[in-house]
Amino acid sequence: MKINSLHSIARGLLLILLAGIVLGQTGYRPANEFGEARFAIEAADFRGEQEKTAVLEIYYKIFYDALSYQKLEDGYEALYEIALVVDGKNDVQIYGEIKESRIFVKTYPETRRSKDFVINMFRIPLDQQDVNIRASLIDKHAQTAREITRKLKKRDYWRKYPNVSRVEFAREFDTGSRDSKFNKGDFRVIPSVSRLYGGDNDSLLHYYVEVYPGRSQEKQIKLINRIYHKTKGFVYQDTIFYGVVDEIKRELHTVNVANILPGDYELELRLEGRRGKVYNKLIEPFELELTAETMFRNDYKTAIKMLKYLATREELKKLEKAKQPGERRQLWDDFWSLRDDNARGRENPNKKEYFRRVRHSNRYFSFMKKEGWKTGRGMVYITHGEPDEVEDYPFELATKPYQYWHYYRSTPPRRFLFIDEWGDGDYELQPPFNGLSF
Repeated sequence: MKINSLHSIARGLLLILLAGIVLGQTGYRPANEFGEARFAIEAADFRGEQEKTAVLEIYYKIFYDALSYQKLEDGYEALYEIALVVDGKNDVQIYGEIKESRIFVKTYPETRRSKDFVINMFRIPLDQQDVNIRASLIDKHAQTAREITRKLKKRDYWRKYPNVSRVEFAREFDTGSRDSKFNKGDFRVIPSVSRLYGGDNDSLLHYYVEVYPGRSQEKQIKLINRIYHKTKGFVYQDTIFYGVVDEIKRELHTVNVANILPGDYELELRLEGRRGKVYNKLIEPFELELTAETMFRNDYKTAIKMLKYLATREELKKLEKAKQPGERRQLWDDFWSLRDDNARGRENPNKKEYFRRVRHSNRYFSFMKKEGWKTGRGMVYITHGEPDEVEDYPFELATKPYQYWHYYRSTPPRRFLFIDEWGDGDYELQPPFNGLSF
């Protein structure tokens, strides 16, 4: 089957799967909102061996529970294909490939384990140019397909002055003592497809980058690594000094992010020479996961303020007055133990859900430097959860943009009105603030 025909089928199946789903900054919660997508891709490119060429690497990750399984005599089998198309200038296809693969497990519970996954990659030599990437996961048993697209702008790795490659975010790395498709020189780099770090058990940010020599022998070259929070600004910097770059420099970089506030971040790489002359600059986004524990650990005062939609005044006062780490921990744990519907389990579902709502609000309702949990939509979302219906009117001719959020399951039912007074995306909650008395 031709790869374009296969992608036509994949796109048709995808449209059927997505029919009726409403996404956007209106309060609806996308499926797998913060957990890693069950099928995801990432891409990076590096300088090729021949002048004016590059090597495009496309990484993909598939979780076991994203696939359908067929019962065999000795276990369970999933069959799938990854169909890849890369288009270049004027949407001309420059690469196409289909990889067939199989997952076999002994027991049914193994097919549903949410933490088991496969990571693989395509490595494609090409001329330096803008590319559009289309990757489809075709589940052979279910006869379904999911398509993901990515665009990469051309980076010129053959210049007069030294320059830096795109970033490959990594989940882990080691010395490449054995032959592997993930090897980069003397390193073996396993990609992070999600760019999600931090959280309760992951305190290290890993990434790989290459620095290339230019035609001129520039001196005093340095690579500056900076991290910025998208609303709070600069949080971290370090510098690698090279002197003259006369060969490819391969850098594996690790930053301890355990004590950095959760949220959306940008990694900025700057390649500079003498007197701060900038030869190359690159900015890549990533995320440090917001959870109850990361907030407690990194910003106790803000973590307490985030509880204002749930805690009583007396509870907030006690938590705010606590100064010693042990006292804070005891009061924090006591607060959540009173709101634990799963006391015998290891994880408090109410605590997890509350901070998921905080994270959702920050992602969809933040405005300029005002975090989403502090906004009217954030307050309603954190307090009441997913609305049952959202009426969104962004383009009404005679009125300002506005939204109605309906909670039919509430007793009594509630309806909240938000108006974008200045047309800048900042929707303000209107009276009555409790959503009643309409």
